[in-house]
Amino acid sequence: MGSTFRGGFGEYLRRAICSNTTEDCKKCDTNNDCLFYHIYERETAKRGHAPPIRPIIIVPPFFGKKMEFREGCKLNVDVFLFGTFSKYLPHVLLGMNLLGFSGIGSLRRYYMNRFVIETATCALSGKRIYDGEKINLTSLKMLDMANLNNCIENPIKVGFRTPLILKSSDFPPNPEMLLNLIRSRLILYINEYGDGTKVGKAKCSGEVNQISKHFHRLERRSRRAGARQFDGFTGIAEYSFDELNEVGKWLLNVGLLLGAGPRSAFGCGFLDLKN
Repeated sequence: MGSTFRGGFGEYLRRAICSNTTEDCKKCDTNNDCLFYHIYERETAKRGHAPPIRPIIIVPPFFGKKMEFREGCKLNVDVFLFGTFSKYLPHVLLGMNLLGFSGIGSLRRYYMNRFVIETATCALSGKRIYDGEKINLTSLKMLDMANLNNCIENPIKVGFRTPLILKSSDFPPNPEMLLNLIRSRLILYINEYGDGTKVGKAKCSGEVNQISKHFHRLERRSRRAGARQFDGFTGIAEYSFDELNEVGKWLLNVGLLLGAGPRSAFGCGFLDLKN
């Protein structure tokens, strides 16, 4: 659903905010202030030659298989807003609501899979931002990644709740690799939406114990690129550290919030703690 939500949201967001949907976004005089352009069209990052990491991430739940809810259901969808793009929260709610009126997936043609946003709550303040009618931006709280604490239990049981993308089939990643995957994602966001501060390297040693492992072959579709596949893993792993410096502890806390590895735009690589 990560690709489905991302693509559908973009389609209805552009319809809502763009005065000329036939114009090339790259040639538009107002694209620097356009949320659609920054999420879907901007090709140049502040650093490096790769396309920029995106300022807003939509993370729907990942079930790992086809699900059918005959009597409807409720889904909790996470939305991450980075840097000054928090000001676009009303645009995000508008685009998601318009997507809900149409529905998601192929069955929307039969007036199925429609949804409404009942409420939106800030995960940091715990306060309601949207009640189905009104938006309260004063309830939105921002977090500086540098201020995350360094507290971490040892051992720590990590749940890979959305697919983690790896270059090999070695899942779960060993302690050093996990911290590197978190660090790599973090650096992209710091360079693009933060102050470019350098991130230190973690020093760690330890063991990883696989508890569960699930392979997923995922498909994403877009009008420009068509259908493409990529592979990922979900599961649970227990990490025991013999050595872990303060940077490593901090990075683990960052990972529990920001995730690890590539394809964050599709909601991949997000983690949580397991009891």
